[in-house]
Amino acid sequence: MSAPDRSSLEQHLTATEYPCGREELLRRAAATGGGDAVLGSLGGLSDSDRYENFDAVWEAVSAKHIGGAP
Repeated sequence: MSAPDRSSLEQHLTATEYPCGREELLRRAAATGGGDAVLGSLGGLSDSDRYENFDAVWEAVSAKHIGGAP
């Protein structure tokens, strides 16, 4: 599955209150109609990590898709 582009991911997480974890990101993206690429990318994040802002989410999603994170 390909990664969503940054603007698409950001669009689905606009109203997210940070810091938050994967489950909140998934809830917010699902509530705003995030498709398979968005939900799949967020679902691949660690369930124990917390994200301070959208940039931290984008960094984590990008690292997963380019193989930069375990």
